[in-house]
Amino acid sequence: MTAGRTGPVLRYIPFVLLLIAGTMLGIVHDRAERAGRLDPISSTIRTLFSFPANAVNTTGHWIGKEFGWIPHGYALASENRSLKRRIANLELENTNLRSQALLGERLAADVGIQDSHTPKPVIAQVVALRPDPNFDTITINRGANAGIKVHDVVITPAGLVGQVYVVNNSTAGVVLLTDQNGMVSARVERAKSRAVGICKGNYTNFITMNDLSAEADIKVGDRIVTAGYGVFPPGIPIGTVTSVALDQGQMNKVAVIKPFVDFDALDEVMVLR
Repeated sequence: MTAGRTGPVLRYIPFVLLLIAGTMLGIVHDRAERAGRLDPISSTIRTLFSFPANAVNTTGHWIGKEFGWIPHGYALASENRSLKRRIANLELENTNLRSQALLGERLAADVGIQDSHTPKPVIAQVVALRPDPNFDTITINRGANAGIKVHDVVITPAGLVGQVYVVNNSTAGVVLLTDQNGMVSARVERAKSRAVGICKGNYTNFITMNDLSAEADIKVGDRIVTAGYGVFPPGIPIGTVTSVALDQGQMNKVAVIKPFVDFDALDEVMVLR
């Protein structure tokens, strides 16, 4: 009689244990997320998967380097790699020079002084493009071991990509400018314009620039760059204005921006530390 009564109860013990374990893991995950880091299990999984991803990426680059001369010529491939790095450095220099020139014009117009510098970038490969379908993010093959931290700015020679939101030892997650969480203060790159707003993604190939006054001096064709507030250095290219209209309340302007970066074809990025 005793065995008959306790048998059904014992069958529920594994489910109870699984429920307790799931609750504990959820608590650990929430605490880690609030602190801006991965929980131990996610960190371990990301680390384990980063090794094969890096291995495949490294192998692919090695094969291209060693055998790419068969269809294209080894000398041409080597020259292309060298030119690509030189172009990246020149684009970064050009961005800084444009920012300095505009800053000089604004200082001449007595609008204040800003601190501008070009941080040394860390080159990283994209190993996962939008790993979570619900968010516009990428995973890169550089992490804390390379000095990368949460909120570091990520760019390409074309312009702004986004910022780091989570870091592991060997990888980092980057939230893209096209994500709804990828907000950045921005301004019109014209010396006579004082238009400043907030650029925000909407999971499409375009982003919107909000918080513009109804009198803001912004028009189609204007180049938009970072304003230099928060973690983003000033003068990083964002995109070009494709349309401008008043919002529903007719109180502010909203501009639609076409980003310079092709977020569907990201391969190599630079992280500003």
